[in-house]
Order: sequence, then structure tokens, then C-alpha cells
Amino acid sequence: MLQQDVTCPGNAKDRSFGVGEPYFTRGIPMLPVANLRRAIDFYVDVLGFRLGFNAGSYGGVRRDAIEIHFSLANADTPGERSGCRVEVTEIRRLYSQFRDKDVIDPQGDIGPKPWGTTEFTVRDPDGNALTFVEVFGLGS
Repeated sequence: MLQQDVTCPGNAKDRSFGVGEPYFTRGIPMLPVANLRRAIDFYVDVLGFRLGFNAGSYGGVRRDAIEIHFSLANADTPGERSGCRVEVTEIRRLYSQFRDKDVIDPQGDIGPKPWGTTEFTVRDPDGNALTFVEVFGLGS
């Protein structure tokens, strides 16, 4: 299994930046959407996120430590090849919640993967894939 280097450098913890190498603190996926209000409503009402902001053609939502941004796109299928992976715990409980809301992608049903994760996928109304991932041994 691939190990990730998630060690936080000492100067990042005490915010004494400017000394040493740059430290990437987080990444925020930005997904293309045809209708920003519809996207935000889906993530808030169906997937349990909170509204972060809505600036008309650009918006975002949050849930726990995850933030996802949306950018208005002028296409019939803006998210056809877009998506992101979200690491979670208790993936089977989350899967049950989303299955009850009938939002599981039939091509991305829950299952173990050879690289050491359990995964399932939800597609938003614009076709963006959200693949929820749990690393074996970290939860359910």
C-alpha cells in the first residue's frame, strides 16, 4: 500500500512560515457545474455538506475537513470527466445513508480495491464523480 507523507513541519505548526521550505496545507477540488444553485442544493440537501459561499458563478460547500468549490461551466455535461476522492471513516455507514437517498453511481458500488481501500462513487447532477474512500483498518 502506498504510504503518504503527512508529517507537518515544525514551523507550520507554530505558523513561523518563511523559514525553510514551502508547506502545502491542503488542496480544494474545483468541479465544473452547469447550474451553481442546483449543485450547492445537491451537496447540502443530499450529501450533508454546509454552504460555504455562493458568488454567482463560483461557490463552495464544506463538510468536516473537506471543502469543494464549483465553477460555472457552459457545457451540456460539465462534469463528465471531473471528480475528486474524499477520504472518510465509517464508509459502510456513509454508503448506507447515500444508498437510502438513491445517489450511488451504479458503476461505482461499494467494494474493496487491490490498492488497500474500500470505495464507492456518487455522481452529482452535473456528472462529477465523488469517490468516497476508506483506507483499510481506519474505520469500519
